[in-house]
Amino acid sequence: MGLAAGVPSRRSDRRARANPPEWAESTPLRQALTARAGEALREGEDSAARVLESSLRTRERIERATHGFHAYPAGLHPDGAAALLTLGEGPVLDPFCGGGTVLVEALLAGRSALGCDINPVATLVARARTTRTTEAERTALRGLARRAADAARRAGLNNADSGGRNTSMLRGPVPELLWDWYDPWVVCELDALRDVVGNDPLGRAVLSSILVKVSRRESETANHRTTEARPPTTTATLFHKRAREFARQLEDLAGKVGEGAEPRVRVHREDARELREREEFGMVVTSPPYPGVYDYLPLQQLRFAWLGLDPGQALADEVGSRRAFKTDRNEATAAWKRDTARWVKVTARALRPGGRMAVVIGDGLVGGRPVDSLGPLGEAARAEGLVRVARATVERWDEGVERMRPEHAVLYERAST
Repeated sequence: MGLAAGVPSRRSDRRARANPPEWAESTPLRQALTARAGEALREGEDSAARVLESSLRTRERIERATHGFHAYPAGLHPDGAAALLTLGEGPVLDPFCGGGTVLVEALLAGRSALGCDINPVATLVARARTTRTTEAERTALRGLARRAADAARRAGLNNADSGGRNTSMLRGPVPELLWDWYDPWVVCELDALRDVVGNDPLGRAVLSSILVKVSRRESETANHRTTEARPPTTTATLFHKRAREFARQLEDLAGKVGEGAEPRVRVHREDARELREREEFGMVVTSPPYPGVYDYLPLQQLRFAWLGLDPGQALADEVGSRRAFKTDRNEATAAWKRDTARWVKVTARALRPGGRMAVVIGDGLVGGRPVDSLGPLGEAARAEGLVRVARATVERWDEGVERMRPEHAVLYERAST
C-alpha cells in the first residue's frame, strides 16, 4: 500500500481555485477548524454550555507536562480537555484517545483514566505521554538518546561519504517506500536510531516524534512531497534534542501529579465500537473522528514502517475516513451513522448512573456538501437513554476549504436510576 494512496501528489494553488466544491472533492482536508470563530450557539444548562463554548474557543499553545511532545492530527486542545473534565466526576474514559491529551489532563487533575484507540501509533504516543517516571528512568532515557544519536551521526556521515544509497550500511530492513520519503543519509541515521533504541517504549516514542519532521513530507496532515533536503547528522541531533525535551516534560508531569498520587492511566489498543472494559466510569470526554475529514491511519504509514507497527484490520475499520466518503458518499454516511450508534452504545453502558459524556465533534464537508455529525450523535445518545444537558456550537473558518464549518461540544448525562 503506497504512502500517498488516495492523496494527490501535487499541491493545489489556492489562488487558482475557481470552484471550491470541486477542489474540496479532490484535495484532503488538512486540518481541523482554526481560531477564526464566529458567534456561539448555546443551549441547555447555562453554566455547562459556557464551559462547552470555552472548550471550543481555546487555541493558545500549551507547554505544561507532556503536551506538545508528539504531533497528532486534530487532537483536543489541552485547555479544552481540562475544561470539559470539570463537567463531571470520577474516573475518565476516552474511547478515541488519539495522542492522549484527555488522559494527560485527567492525570493532572488527579483522576484515573482509560484511553482506547484503534491506531497503534496513538496508543504508543498516549502511553509515553502519561508515563510517570522517576529521575533514574529519565536519566536512562537521556543516556539511551545520547548513545543512539552518536551511532546515528556516524551512520549519516558514512553514508554521505559513500555518495548516496548504500544498503550495506543498514542494521535492519528498510521498506522500499521509505527511500522515496527520506534522503539516503537520513535513512541510515534513522536506521541506527531504531537499532539502538530497540524496544524501549519511551525511546520509540521519541523516534516516532521526529519521523515526519525529517522526511520529505510536507506536514503531519499532508502527504505532499517537498524538495527540502536535511543535511547529514541533523536527524541525530534532532532526536537527541527531542529526547532531552521529553525528559524535562516527563519531569514536569511527575512533579505536577506527585510521586505518591493515586490516579493511574491505562491505554488500550481497542476499537471504540467494541469496548470490553467492565469498569464503570464517572465521565467520558472524547472527540471522535469528524466524518470525512481525515484518513488517520494512512497518515501514519511512515511510522508503521519504521517502528514495525501493524495496523491490521484497523485500516479497514477506521471510523469516518475521508477515503470512504470519496468512494461512496451515501454508503460512507450510513456507515458513519452505524458506527456512531455502536460506539455511543458501548460507551454509554460504561458510564455509571449519573455519569456524564462530553463530546467534541465537527460537521464534515465532502465535495462542498456538509455531512451532519450532531444529528446522528444525538439520535445515538437518546437511544441509550442519555439526556442532553447542554450544547455549544461555534462556526469556524476552515482553511482547507475556505469556508465556515460548525464545531459542536455536547454534554450528556446518564439517568441516575
